Amino acid sequence: MRTAITRRGRTAPSPRGACARRAFTLVELLVVVAIIGVLTALLLPAVQAARESARRTQCQNHLRQLGLAIVAFESQHGALPIGCVDCQLPPPTFPPKLIGWQVSTLPFLEQQELFDRFDFTAAAHAAANRPVIAARLGQMLCPSTDAAAVVSDHPVWRGGGFSDYAGLYGVEGDGHDSPDADDLQTLRKEALGVMLYATPTALHEITDGASHTAAVGEMLIRRQGNEAEWANGLGLFAQEKTTPINTRSGLGNDLGSPHPGGALAAFCDAHAAFLADDLDQPVLNALLTRAGGD
Repeated sequence: MRTAITRRGRTAPSPRGACARRAFTLVELLVVVAIIGVLTALLLPAVQAARESARRTQCQNHLRQLGLAIVAFESQHGALPIGCVDCQLPPPTFPPKLIGWQVSTLPFLEQQELFDRFDFTAAAHAAANRPVIAARLGQMLCPSTDAAAVVSDHPVWRGGGFSDYAGLYGVEGDGHDSPDADDLQTLRKEALGVMLYATPTALHEITDGASHTAAVGEMLIRRQGNEAEWANGLGLFAQEKTTPINTRSGLGNDLGSPHPGGALAAFCDAHAAFLADDLDQPVLNALLTRAGGD
């Protein structure tokens, strides 16, 4: 600090020293903290919304990949993948194979090596297939899912990688059950979707239109053993006819997601779309059936 000489020879602070810094008072500090808190409260929801938007976009991309894989399978084999091999009752083999549709799509998801190692003569959960079904496939998981588990702890499927997406079997509820006890399917033909037990669906059977018929959707109840493993054909489900998206019917799994306001689905023409919670129920039911005439 510069000094000046007084008449008596003493030194005194120069005029510039009068501007010495002083510390914040407690009141000023509290005001600053309050302002920071308010700004954080205002910005945090926006940041969280941006992150969820990015996760939803990634999830939609996963479903589009699955839709493209299904369409590529159809181009090569003349029909969509069988929803579940050996899921019907009584099962044609014991133990039932319970091979899910996602196994068939592996070559079209850049997973040819896994497909080549899978033993289709054995059950999906058999010892021979354990190393294959243990694969953790990122394109079958929704990034918004809260559950941290990525593999099953169910005794039958222990170690099997999870999927947050399932094949859509159709629309269930009063009046939708099949009247034929010997039918491979449990629903009437007009209530069926495209991912079925033991039977593939050809495109000409989708008379409601491929772009208006969903094939795969997000599961409301996810990452639970014995129904959410990607190789497990039991992951198929039908939507109860009066149950909106993101609502539990109590009959099994339902369409739903952690994305606010709805859930994503992949359609038979490979496009993926967000289905809102408030979608009219008749419209939702029509999107989930292949030949409902609606």
